[in-house]
Amino acid sequence: MIRYIDDLFLTEKTGKDLPKIKRKLRLGTGMTGLYFIMLSENPHDVFDIVPAQVFKQRSFRHRDHTIVGITENMKEVYSFVEGILTEHYNRTGRYTDLKAGFIERHVKTEDERDPLKETDLTKC
Repeated sequence: MIRYIDDLFLTEKTGKDLPKIKRKLRLGTGMTGLYFIMLSENPHDVFDIVPAQVFKQRSFRHRDHTIVGITENMKEVYSFVEGILTEHYNRTGRYTDLKAGFIERHVKTEDERDPLKETDLTKC
């Protein structure tokens, strides 16, 4: 199941095209030039940066992912990650526990989610 955080990082273009992007992502249809920033599956990393073409693979599409941002170029990806690092360092004074801090601030648990708000792609 693919989930999105509530304050999804989007560029102007991806914000405007978000419903279309979600639909294409769910179906695995052609999207080139987009990058998805997701929480890493690896416990030692914070984010995975995945080009849209990877979602054409059915097995990848059907795994659990939490998407935190969608951009159309790597420059925007780096800008997003830099902002997260800076925010965390300014708040805590260190770079440790970055992933836990990000999850705590931005990712809601199932109990905290608004039941009326659709957040997974299978319901789009």
